Amino acid sequence: MGQLDKNGLLTLQELVVTALATADVVAKILIDKGIVTQKEFDLKLFSERANYQAMLQRVSGAFVDA
Repeated sequence: MGQLDKNGLLTLQELVVTALATADVVAKILIDKGIVTQKEFDLKLFSERANYQAMLQRVSGAFVDA
């Protein structure tokens, strides 16, 4: 997991990095093992990204474009 701060807590930055790295590793393993193709992954990622953007837009009232 990530580095803890002086109080023994995971910082927001470390949490984000760890979450992103975990998702990346899982995707790479599934693709490497042939469980999903890169194209399937990319299509699902695009779809899920749109879902998250819509959810964030509803919550914040602003368009999130990354």
